[in-house]
Amino acid sequence: MGRFSVLKAIDEFILPFVVFFTARYVGVFVAPFITSTSIELGPKIELTSLPFIDFSNQFAQYFSNSLSWAFTAAILGVFFGFTAFRILHLNESWLHPKEAASIHHKSLQPFVISGEEALHQIIAWSSVTLLALNLAVVDAIVGDLSLVVFGFVLAVTALLTVLFILSWVREGNLDRKEIKNKYY
Repeated sequence: MGRFSVLKAIDEFILPFVVFFTARYVGVFVAPFITSTSIELGPKIELTSLPFIDFSNQFAQYFSNSLSWAFTAAILGVFFGFTAFRILHLNESWLHPKEAASIHHKSLQPFVISGEEALHQIIAWSSVTLLALNLAVVDAIVGDLSLVVFGFVLAVTALLTVLFILSWVREGNLDRKEIKNKYY
């Protein structure tokens, strides 16, 4: 496992938060194209997970929020899933020399990740995943989120959390193996 750096952690937090909040707002702004709902930007906060958006009525708020969460869960699954795949399968510490040569011949070197970068990405992406889960729980409890969509968000965030925990454990096992080999 690489060394922890505060500046690197801050750098790694930027992209996951931007992806998450962009997906939330894009999902809301798609809703008026599907139904006759209307939304406006304003200083009023009707939803804790979507500040500065005014909805025309309760249905518009419920529908837009549910659509936004479904879109966000899909985006989280794709972006965060790709990151989890890179951390689990393309970590330079775990690559066998034959695999590394194959990756080099296929010109896929930019996808290989170092142990230090993997540590920071695990922390950043899993934090945003847990933030998304917490905000979805609040919206579901308040009644502004469809239970079907909440189930979808819950499934995606649970899967991503398990993937990040597996990569954290695998990275820790690698460190123990290196320490054991170093002293014995």
